[in-house]
Amino acid sequence: MVIVGLCTFSLCYLFTKIEIGVGIGFGLFAIFSILRFRTQSFTVNAIIFLFATITLSILDIMYPFEKIELLLFFQIIIIGFYIIASIIVNKKASKYLNTVDVKIPLDEKFSLNQEFIRKSIQEKIRIEEFDFRIVLINTAANEIDVLVFY
Repeated sequence: MVIVGLCTFSLCYLFTKIEIGVGIGFGLFAIFSILRFRTQSFTVNAIIFLFATITLSILDIMYPFEKIELLLFFQIIIIGFYIIASIIVNKKASKYLNTVDVKIPLDEKFSLNQEFIRKSIQEKIRIEEFDFRIVLINTAANEIDVLVFY
């Protein structure tokens, strides 16, 4: 979320330093409306990446060339924070390079206990060291979809 704040600050700073028309505001509104309502749902990380990319593009095209050092400062800060945040957020997932979807049937003795799910996954696939995330609990089909990182 720090990246969104930096992007917003840099855009507001830019908009106070140059003369712009109402068209830029409508254009930005249109871009985010199209992304939100006309496409698939994005994860928070994807939305932040898109917002940072759009911000960097706007800064590149509209910033006065006389203040190139300020433009580079904003860009380096935004890109640096994005890289650091990506490393921190994806640290757990990057430990395991492969993923597989596993479906576990829901029966009378099923429990959402971590150890029970871990044992059920080990019965399906013979892997000792892994991590998992529950994707969907489908009560209509009586199964649970699990994403396994190994």
